[in-house]
Parts: sequence; structure tokens; C-alpha cells
Amino acid sequence: MLFGKTDIFRPLCLAPMEDVSDPPFRRLCKAYGADVVYTEFVSCEAAVRRVKREVSKFDFEESERPIGIQLYGSNPASLERAAAMAQEAGPDFIDVNCGCWVRKIANRGDGAGLLRDLPRLCAAVAAVQRGTTLPVTVKTRLGWDEGNIVILDLARMLEDLGVQHLTVHCRTRAQGYSGKADWTWLPRVKAAAPGLPLIGNGDIRTPQDAETCFNLGCDGVMIGRAAMMQPWVFRTMRRYLDCGELLPEPTLEQRKEKCIEHLRRHVEFRGEPRGIFSFRRHYAGYLKGVTHIARLRRDLMTLVGLEEIIARIRDFQEEEDE
Repeated sequence: MLFGKTDIFRPLCLAPMEDVSDPPFRRLCKAYGADVVYTEFVSCEAAVRRVKREVSKFDFEESERPIGIQLYGSNPASLERAAAMAQEAGPDFIDVNCGCWVRKIANRGDGAGLLRDLPRLCAAVAAVQRGTTLPVTVKTRLGWDEGNIVILDLARMLEDLGVQHLTVHCRTRAQGYSGKADWTWLPRVKAAAPGLPLIGNGDIRTPQDAETCFNLGCDGVMIGRAAMMQPWVFRTMRRYLDCGELLPEPTLEQRKEKCIEHLRRHVEFRGEPRGIFSFRRHYAGYLKGVTHIARLRRDLMTLVGLEEIIARIRDFQEEEDE
């Protein structure tokens, strides 16, 4: 399937995640085998006002290609202007966020809030298309809630609009991240809009999960929380899809070094102490299942110096063997 002008067979995509999918994390995931990455989502309203933090999200390196800049908003004029700004940054495509379930965004009609008014959603997508000559894509959910699942009608409408591909997180807005993603919708979406390339998203955590979604008709899969917990998941998925081989889990020493590598990149990008604090969400994934991990995590949540944190992580093996 195409991402801009790049054609990739059975692509593995890194999901756009606020405060997670920053440049160092994207580059790390690319190194581990992610085929396509997306930026954190950018508020079109903040972008057109030239808010520095939002505009900085347009930045990326050539090594990250193919990359999509994701925009969210609902005002057509602002979306059109933000799309033009995004194009100036030179991404491969622009993605429209129609799936963010967070209350402060969805309740004002942005993100998944657009699912309550499909004509308004399509007007938002059309506005982005007017603002750019790049391909436009959409990421969304099944519907607002269980009683208002609109994904089949939406897929047909987006196919008619000519979007390059559609990503479906197989939950409703009301679910957030609760319950299970319902992958049974994937073949139905594909049947409803057969000419629209489909990326499956939601609870894709293992190589077998990725294979199942491809077998259900997906052209690509998107990984979010699993990548946040274990960025090397892209490598294990690719090996399994291409060769049928399950790679062994990294050893504790390997996981510690991967964690340190990511930590250094993150702090270099965000600075101290902000980077120290914002990285804490990643420790659980890197050290999941390790004996006596509670003791280490307690220390990592209190230490505030980069080198002392790295030393504590590296010393942990000796402590466990006592």
C-alpha cells in the first residue's frame, strides 16, 4: 500500500501518540523495523496561531520517512491553513485525527467527536485536502458508542473523497482503551470500501495478532501501546510475518541497555528534568515481568539525575542475583 509515493507490502506502522511519538521515539522504532511513523497529533488551531510547541511537532529527519503529520481539529478554515503549514515541513502524507477519545478533545467536536456528525467529519477531511497537494489519510474509531457505530458508512464516504488510506482503531470513543478491540469489524470495513487501503489498530501486541489482522483483510497494521512498552515489537513482528519465526525475548541485560538507549535519546531531546519525568511511563514496559522489579521502579521514580538513573538500572542485575 502507498504512503505518499512509497509502496510497502504489509506495513507495520507506529501509531501517533501524544507525548510518546516524538522524534527520538520514532527514530528508535524505525531502527527496530517500523515501516511507517506518524507525528504526535497537532492541534490545527494552535498551529495556525504559531504556538511554538505545536509547530515544533512538524519537525522530523529524513531517516524517519515515510512519515505522516497528524492534524486534529474541526474548523475547516483552520484545518486548511494547518495542512498548508504541514506541507511546508515536507512529510509524505497528512493524517486527520478522527479518533482521539480524550474528553477535552472529543466533547468539543474534535477527534472522535467528529464521529457524531459524518458530514462535518467529511468536511474536515475535505478542508485538509484543499490545503495540501499531499495525500491525505484518516485515523478513526468504530463510532461514538456501541449504539452509534458508523464506520461502514464512513469508510464509503472516505473512499469517495479519495483518501489514501484509512486506519481503524476497533473500539468506540466511549470505550477509550477499555474492553477489547473488536477486530470482526475489519473485514466488514474492507468489504464496505474495497478500494480503500485499510490499516487495523487496537490491541495488536504480538506477531500472531499482526498476522490475524492481515488475514482479516488489513493492508497494514498500526501498533501503539505495545510499541510504547517494547519498541522492538516491530522486529519480532516482521520476522514472524516474513519467516514464520518467533524471535526470543530480549534478556534482562539487553532490555536494560535498550531502556538506557531510549532514555538517553529522550532526555537529550526534552532536556532535564522534563525528560527524566516524562520517560517514567516507559520503565514498566522495558522491565515487565522482572523479579523484584517493584524495588527498582520505586528508585527510578525518585531519582532525578540521568547518570544516577543509568547506574541504578545497570546495577540491578547484581542485586537480583544476591
